Amino acid sequence: MAVWKTILIGLAGALLASPIPLPLSELFAAAFATVLYLRLSAQTIKLPDIILTLIQLILGISIGITVPVAELVGSFSLPLFLGLVLCMLCQTTVNFLWLYKREKWTPFESLLGAIPGAMAAILVISEGQEKPSPKIVFSHSIRLLLLVVLAGVIASTGESHDSQLTQSFSLALTGHLTLLAVTSFLLGKLVGKVGIPAPFLLTSLVAATVYHSLLPDLTLTVPESLIMFATAILGVLIGVRLAPTTLREAISYSKAGFIVTLLGVSVTLCFAASFHFLTGVDWQVLLLAWVPGSVEAMTAVALLLGLEPAFVAINHVMRLMMLYMMPAVLKAPLERLSRL
Repeated sequence: MAVWKTILIGLAGALLASPIPLPLSELFAAAFATVLYLRLSAQTIKLPDIILTLIQLILGISIGITVPVAELVGSFSLPLFLGLVLCMLCQTTVNFLWLYKREKWTPFESLLGAIPGAMAAILVISEGQEKPSPKIVFSHSIRLLLLVVLAGVIASTGESHDSQLTQSFSLALTGHLTLLAVTSFLLGKLVGKVGIPAPFLLTSLVAATVYHSLLPDLTLTVPESLIMFATAILGVLIGVRLAPTTLREAISYSKAGFIVTLLGVSVTLCFAASFHFLTGVDWQVLLLAWVPGSVEAMTAVALLLGLEPAFVAINHVMRLMMLYMMPAVLKAPLERLSRL
């Protein structure tokens, strides 16, 4: 009962924050409401597995149907793809060294705290451990908060183009989304049996990408209410992980999150400038495309500033695809690190 009451309180917080014109305001409001409730009631809970499965399915499908394979291939440029991969590797390496050497985190915590973005995937991996680390949650929450607020400030200075960002949804598409969800769930069950972490995230991402490519004329969208629900539940998950943390620990972890965000943006700026000279692509476009922020916020800023929003969105989708597949590709190293 306490679990579902906590979830309802988190959802209520997200609903109250939904009118706030800030990207992912529902996530942070749900997290705040959850922390406040758990601290006042002195409870410690763990979300049931079905909640994590729902988050994985909704987020995986919403990312997978964003850009079809044909469009990804059409926008592919080997130098720019190489730049994206190198930028991600450098961001991760610099952040890992800081967290491991200076903050004295464990190798596993340092790696997950250093990875640039894909907080949903990182939290699911962390949640799979016996004792999920609040350090990882703080690191990614602070990074996400800083980048979203920055994007919101920049976006608020431009002209509104909400019509381009609004997701339309037809009831006729319910069958397609249901089929995708069921297929992803069944495949996730099979994949999970071989020990791959975050199986439903991986299968829903791949299934949605393939499905969209097979039916290119079909405009698939995930209802905004479902995305808001997944975002709010993710906020509840964050709140559950943050609630037991003391004020002293919160300040320490927040400082670490601020520093790795600053380091990540600095690395991105260097790569954006370097590849601007190599390829001629506007450095501001590359900065928005490669900075470890949310797809929605960075695409919105690109739209408002007229900085190739399609290119920015595609790069973020490619980054998320690579990071979401990381648990499957790096299963053995992650397991070894978690035991150190």
